[in-house]
Amino acid sequence: MSENQNINEVSVDRRAETVTTQQAGYAATEQVTRDVAAERRLGVFQINRIMWTVLGILEILLGLRFMLKLIAANADSGFATFIYGITGAFTAPFNALLGTPAVNGSIFELTTLIAMAVYALLFWVIVRVIAIAADRPTARTVTRSTREQTPGGPGNERTTHTINS
Repeated sequence: MSENQNINEVSVDRRAETVTTQQAGYAATEQVTRDVAAERRLGVFQINRIMWTVLGILEILLGLRFMLKLIAANADSGFATFIYGITGAFTAPFNALLGTPAVNGSIFELTTLIAMAVYALLFWVIVRVIAIAADRPTARTVTRSTREQTPGGPGNERTTHTINS
């Protein structure tokens, strides 16, 4: 490894920095540790939470659509019009897939159930691909420490510890 090699932040798993400042009658030491891998995992976790929340909302809306059609709700009511309007775009790709059995105004919309299953599977695949793409297993760890004397006399030291893989 080259001594003057630049460290790419993407490859750093953890960075600890200690700054010590001493003046007449005054000394301060500060240590900051930043775990880049944990920050990445937290970001992926947030994306997963958002994705599952969006799927949950979509599944609830599609489930309401299925139930309203099944109980033969008045399609002219405001709520039914709202639900059918929102979910219409999500069920449109599946409309011609199967016939829709109806008895006395009650519609068993099997295509809505198929849409619910397909969207759940699609979201699961997307979340897994994001998790796989963002996962960065570490096989080894290298620790580098640098101690530098900063201008201002003795006691002004800066020590940087970098752990990367």
